[in-house]
Amino acid sequence: MNIEAIYLNHRSELQFHLTRIVDCPDIAADIAQESFIIFFREAQKQTIDHPRGFLFRIAKNLAYDHIKHRKVTENYQQTKEQTLPPPSEFPSAEKLASVNERLAAITLILEELPLRTREIFVLNRVYGMTYTETAKELGISDSSVEKHIAKALLHCRKHFKNQRLDL
Repeated sequence: MNIEAIYLNHRSELQFHLTRIVDCPDIAADIAQESFIIFFREAQKQTIDHPRGFLFRIAKNLAYDHIKHRKVTENYQQTKEQTLPPPSEFPSAEKLASVNERLAAITLILEELPLRTREIFVLNRVYGMTYTETAKELGISDSSVEKHIAKALLHCRKHFKNQRLDL
């Protein structure tokens, strides 16, 4: 596998794709560069049957990590700028433990979903993408997104009833 040829053949396309995700050409260029570094390391460890797809998957994961980090940072800044509520309004240790327990249970439930279904569900429910945006991002039809979301919701509902989670 010629890494240099893969780099030259896919760099522009990858940066364009990443720019659509992160909405910033400079960040997209940084993510593309990091993607090629990870790709190169992995190519030395294993045989990669579909180099373009593997490269784009690495890049997409890094882009989503960047978006997640950016949202957390923005939320932190907004929270920091707001005044803190009086101590009486903070949740108790018991309430926090209960919330953490429920979040852990939800995480386990979502991890049981097939990878594609979980990815679609997270894009829609966590990142707030519409069905159309999710379909476009993943190169699938709107109805396919709808079916995956329905499957994920049924799976979650079934487990919530079994575990009697109070959400």
